[in-house]
Amino acid sequence: MMQNLGARSFAFCAALTFSLGLTVPLAGCGGGSSSSDSSAEATTSSAPTVTTQPVSQSVIVGASASFSVAASGSGTLAYQWRKAGSAISGATSASYAISAVATGDAGSYDVVVSNSIGSTTSSTATLTVTTAAGVTAPAITTPPTSQAVATGGSITLTVVASGSTPLTYQWAKDGTAISGATSDSYTISAATSSDAGSYTVTVSNAAGTATSSEATITVSTSSGSSALAATVTTAAQSFYGTLSSSQQSSVQLSWSLDTARKWSNLPAAMVARNGVALSSLSTAQKTAANTMIAAALSTSGNTLWQGLLAADDYLYAIGGGSSYGSGNYYIAFIGTPSATSFWVLQLTGHHLTYNIAFNGTTKGPTPLFLGIEPRTSFTVNGATYDPMSAQRTSVSDLATALKSYSAAALSGTYADLLFGANGSGNIDGTYPKSYPSGTSGRGVLYSALSTADQAKVKAVIQAYIGTQATEYADELSAAYLSDTALAQTYVAYAGAGDVATSGSYVRVDGPRVWIEFSVQGGVIVRNDTHYHTIFRDKTGDYGGKCCS
Repeated sequence: MMQNLGARSFAFCAALTFSLGLTVPLAGCGGGSSSSDSSAEATTSSAPTVTTQPVSQSVIVGASASFSVAASGSGTLAYQWRKAGSAISGATSASYAISAVATGDAGSYDVVVSNSIGSTTSSTATLTVTTAAGVTAPAITTPPTSQAVATGGSITLTVVASGSTPLTYQWAKDGTAISGATSDSYTISAATSSDAGSYTVTVSNAAGTATSSEATITVSTSSGSSALAATVTTAAQSFYGTLSSSQQSSVQLSWSLDTARKWSNLPAAMVARNGVALSSLSTAQKTAANTMIAAALSTSGNTLWQGLLAADDYLYAIGGGSSYGSGNYYIAFIGTPSATSFWVLQLTGHHLTYNIAFNGTTKGPTPLFLGIEPRTSFTVNGATYDPMSAQRTSVSDLATALKSYSAAALSGTYADLLFGANGSGNIDGTYPKSYPSGTSGRGVLYSALSTADQAKVKAVIQAYIGTQATEYADELSAAYLSDTALAQTYVAYAGAGDVATSGSYVRVDGPRVWIEFSVQGGVIVRNDTHYHTIFRDKTGDYGGKCCS
């Protein structure tokens, strides 16, 4: 019987190897090698685990607060603290501290712990902030106001705030904090184009913070001297040369704000005006005056001037009396006409006043008062006029649109303009004007309107600035119709919201532009209504002399 020698040889070799622990090269066993038992130690890595969670706490304003966490896990652990799910810059250790808690620090906090294996998030800890008894948070009582300044000029923004002291201040331009601007005023001593923008100030104390509304600084590229100033000055000097010595004494006045403010919406027989009356001018003098006025205004602005003179002639013709008529309008130079020095060309009478300033910090005709009776077209001396059709139509379109926006409706009644010639003695009131601020009671923001209705706001503004020569109209358009300015512009109405019913009122209220349109009962044309309107520049009236 044949035996399985191979199997026996394998068993023998295996036995030798196991018993002796060495390799014996035997025939039939093959080459051997020494083998010894060895074991590899397994290495185990782990993701982070939070072992001690951060704890909720309640602290008083101004006190310190801190959160901490303990965690285990392989290797180096990294930490990122978060508030309401958003990472806190620089908060990357196992603890997070706030040295002086403010009301804005209240909220939920957690920390993300991570390593090369993974990450885990702690439970949420809530920080509750309470106010100490008797400590009042800041409130802005007088916000900074928008201003215009010429290149190289000085300008100061100020704020008034209430609240428990000490109060701290931080001014910002276009949302970025201004280094060192930490008092209740901020001054730019020599303005450049880079200073133009939107400014706010944040006021803080132990109880919290308050941030002002935006104030826009506009920087003009020149001191206001211009080709227009040179052209009008030449025409003004020519007109002046046609006048008698007594007329020259009447037309030429020294500059003062009080002198410039002597205009009114009442007939000149009731409130005296500056300057020389049109009724005293000869034909040649009127021709020189008309040349000067045409140079100072746009074609539509000159047409408006002529049409409003005709409206007063109409009131005289239908029995209004000697207080009415184009002869009761006046021309005055407030300051000496110059291509480089400041002066104002004032054209004024019953229902129109232009205050066209030259070589000031701003270019413009404000305050510009427009009124008319009758309010629509009329015929006098064989000619038909409708001088305020542009203003009437644009305001009517806007008023109709505003009735679709509940926020646009003003409370109360408006019998006349807020900022017309309603100062003591029925002349332009004192400065500074207390224009509305904040968001309450100002109407609806331009940004809340539809695109079509936004165009109606622009049309109203353009109806007023379009009365000016191109150089001035372009500068005013840039100031009033920029995206930044329109974003801060409110529009509102009161009364019936039309341009026919007595008591109707419409307003455009921007960072600089202020336009009011008031519908009132007829005075001479008693079976109809008539208009008073005002166009002002909050920082640029009288070439900026109103507010400097």
